[in-house]
Amino acid sequence: MLIFKLMSCQQVAKVASDYLDNQTDGKLNLKIRLHLMMCANCRRFVKHLGLTKTLAPQVVRTHHAPVDAEAVLKRIKERPQ
Repeated sequence: MLIFKLMSCQQVAKVASDYLDNQTDGKLNLKIRLHLMMCANCRRFVKHLGLTKTLAPQVVRTHHAPVDAEAVLKRIKERPQ
């Protein structure tokens, strides 16, 4: 008979990123899945974390480098009027 203590929401949140990256072992996966079956809030959290991990690299690739405000201001001031 397999008996173990159920994970808390805080414990699931701490390992959620590793879980999504398949960096957790079988026993921990089972504990996480069992908790997720019973906890809608953690299911939502893990789902949103997964979406963030998927979309964040795309946003970083499409985000332009920050504008050098000082250089822009200097060019404006040097421009003939």
